[in-house]
Amino acid sequence: SVGESSADLQEGDVMDLETALKALLVPSGNDAAVAIAETIGGSEDAFVASMNAKAAELGCTDTVFENPHGLDDGEFAGDQHSCAADVATMLRAAMQIDLVRANIGFSQADITVQRDGAPVTLALENTDALLGSYPGACAAKTGYTLAAGPCAASAVNRGDGHKYYAVVLGSSSKPQRFVDSAALYDWAYANRSSLRAPIADEDIAGLAWGERVAFTVAWFMEGW
Repeated sequence: SVGESSADLQEGDVMDLETALKALLVPSGNDAAVAIAETIGGSEDAFVASMNAKAAELGCTDTVFENPHGLDDGEFAGDQHSCAADVATMLRAAMQIDLVRANIGFSQADITVQRDGAPVTLALENTDALLGSYPGACAAKTGYTLAAGPCAASAVNRGDGHKYYAVVLGSSSKPQRFVDSAALYDWAYANRSSLRAPIADEDIAGLAWGERVAFTVAWFMEGW
């Protein structure tokens, strides 16, 4: 009953963790987020404490979690926040986990839960337009609140030894976040030969703000 994006789970549904993760990652199921938090953490508060501890471990200094689903108004209003760099760091870390990686790249999926002792199939839909349309898109997670605006975090892997991660926050519209993401990836592929790590001042000298963002996001890759 948390509201907003839902996997249409009902109280008493039984499923394994992989099914619950798919219910979380494909349709942004806030109901699945709470179910996972309560089951794995013992309570939402305990799970959120673990989320913040993990964020700190990853070096995400501009991130604070206050609930497991990300809603930020009404009863959920508070100080939770993050930034593009931290989200990219978290996504990159999550993509090292087989169970996450296997369940985050679906544009649609069916799951089966046990409900009142009988199997029930639920159809899940992902709102991220990159999956199936942008070459190499292998992970995508959208988000939206009135305060945050349209957001998207995604990964692209074209089998060349590199993974790229793009994070778009506060885009001007829900469709535009995918246009923005594609532009970041296009820029990264077009300029890959000139990128280096770590980023030096001279690498971004003279770049406009948008180009600086693209450069920074392009640096978050695997197999440098």
